[in-house]
This record gives sequence, C-alpha cells and structure tokens, in this order.
Amino acid sequence: MTFQIDDLRQLIDARGPSGDEHSVAAVFRTLIESHVDDVSTDDFGNLVATSEGARDAPEILLAAHTDELAFLIDEITDDGFLRFSWLGAHYPGNFAGQRVEVGPERVPGVIGPKSRHRMDDEEARSLPEDWYIDLGADSEEAVEQLDVRVGDYATWDRGLVSLAGGRFSGRAIDDRLGLAILAAVARTTDTDATVHYAAVAQEEPGLRGAETTGYQVDPDIALAVDVFPGNHPGDDDRFEVPLGGGPAVELAEGVGQMLNGVLVNRQVREWIRRAGSEADVEPTNCVFRNGFTDARALQTIRGGRHAGTVSVPCRYTHSPVETFQKSDAVETVSLLSAALTTPFPSREESR
Repeated sequence: MTFQIDDLRQLIDARGPSGDEHSVAAVFRTLIESHVDDVSTDDFGNLVATSEGARDAPEILLAAHTDELAFLIDEITDDGFLRFSWLGAHYPGNFAGQRVEVGPERVPGVIGPKSRHRMDDEEARSLPEDWYIDLGADSEEAVEQLDVRVGDYATWDRGLVSLAGGRFSGRAIDDRLGLAILAAVARTTDTDATVHYAAVAQEEPGLRGAETTGYQVDPDIALAVDVFPGNHPGDDDRFEVPLGGGPAVELAEGVGQMLNGVLVNRQVREWIRRAGSEADVEPTNCVFRNGFTDARALQTIRGGRHAGTVSVPCRYTHSPVETFQKSDAVETVSLLSAALTTPFPSREESR
C-alpha cells in the first residue's frame, strides 16, 4: 500500500500544538512500528523509527514534524474570555469566525469578530490587535469548571474534508501529511540503507526537534519532508508550485534571510534527480523564500551533513484550510522510496 488518506486522517484527528505533540507521535508509532526494527522516543517528544540496513550502507534520516500552529492560553479574564499568545507564524486574518478546541479536554470555543454592526468603516477594513476565545463561560470560575487553565493550548477545530479533483483540506496538513508519507515509505521500501523515520517536535517555533534528533541519530544524509506553499490565484511567482505538479524539491530556503538560510548542495540535488528518473517522477524545483523547514537544522548536525527538503505542494499554508492533492503525495512517496535505493553520488559525479 502506498500513501493512505486514512493514515493522514488519524494523524490530523490527534492534537499536536508545539510542546505537546505526544498524541500525534503515538499515532505515528501505530502506523509505522510494524514496518521497522526499532522505535525510540526522547524526553523532548521526538520519535525515531529505524529500519536497520547493511553495515556498510549509508544512514539516512527522513524527518517530518508533529506540531501544528496553535495558541497558548496566557490569561483568563474576569468575565470568562481567554487571551492567548501565538504558537507559530499565524496570519491573524484567519482568526475571526473560527472554532477552536482548548485544553486536554478539547473544550469547544470560538474566536468571534466584533459585530459589523458595531464597527465604523475604518474598523471594517482592518484587523484588530486583540483577540479572544469565547468558551461560553461568563466568569473565570466558570472557565475553571471546564478544566481550562492558563498554560493550556488551543488548536483549530477542523478535520480533514474531501474536495473535488482528488484534493483534501484541513488543519495541520503541515506537517501531518509528511508523517503519513513517512509511514507509506516505510511500508513500501526495501533498501540496504539504514533509514531513520523521525517524527520531530517543535518545528514551528524554531526547528528544535530536528536539531536534537539529528544530533542523536547522526545520519550521513538527512531530508525534511514537509509541505511547500502552493500556487494561489493572487500569486505572481516565478517559482510557482502548482497542485497536481508532483513533489517540490528545494534549491534553497530562507533566501530573504540568508544569514540563516539553506543552500542545498549539488550532491543532494543530483541524488534526488536520479531518484526521480528511476521513479518516473519529475519534481518541481523551488526556492522557499520566506520560511524554513527542518532542513536548516539538519544541515548543521554536528560537523554538517548533506541535507535538503522534499515537499508536497499545499495551498493556504498556516491556515485552518490547508489544501493538497493526493496524487502529489503518492508521487512524493515514490520519489523518496527511489531515493532510498539510489546510491548517493560523490562530488565528482555531480555536475
């Protein structure tokens, strides 16, 4: 079996705000543990599932992150509203009119906009600076009776839905889709390489799980498996990455912030090119201009490693309605599976 939508649905149904991703890691374990030789976890919340290979074969790390954009409850007002801090790179235009789930009991709440009837024209054309979650409670004591506390997390209340054209939408496609792809690769790939399938924590606030996992695993080659901002009707982008165009392979990321960016070396690019030829998959080259993936942390493991990113195009990233096409995920599985059986080229073999 290749990529399975039901795997993704199970991963999305779990909640995984940054710093509390354990339930997502637990689902990932159930999906992959029968296809690997060992599964280990650490105190940070990372999980590594390892398929042992030949002694002289390379060690390859494939990493996808377990956390999702979320909110940290930092104040409960006297009249029962919740104030929050952002966890991850949110766009506040996504907030108004959304449902959320709060705390370990997943208490339902809403982020309601000010009524249009109470706005002047200037307010109606702008976004407010202050946002609140409404649980329906009318006092701090009523919130406490719902078992919601300062320090709890809130996530979007959105599941996975099927759209036309083989496309699917929901929250946390970034990066539960990557985890579902790793599970599919583990199911379908037979390789001499030792492969570490890593579900890493706290990518959104700073690539932290990839840094700690990479140090512990110490692989020869590492790839982040993530999503790439797909084409949008309002875009004018020479690096257009359309849904339905297959996987995206980064040439670089963070180029607007290059002191902290990633340049993918020629050996990695040639390796992926050869794997694509073997799998009859033609990935789209792209540059991630205004963001990073776990590749930034993986490239600087210990003394530095070969690293890059293979991504699935995804519209509306960092929103409650992230959208991808299933065929792109299927081709990404094929590309990664081929890479695991393709010899890594030497510097002299790369153009």
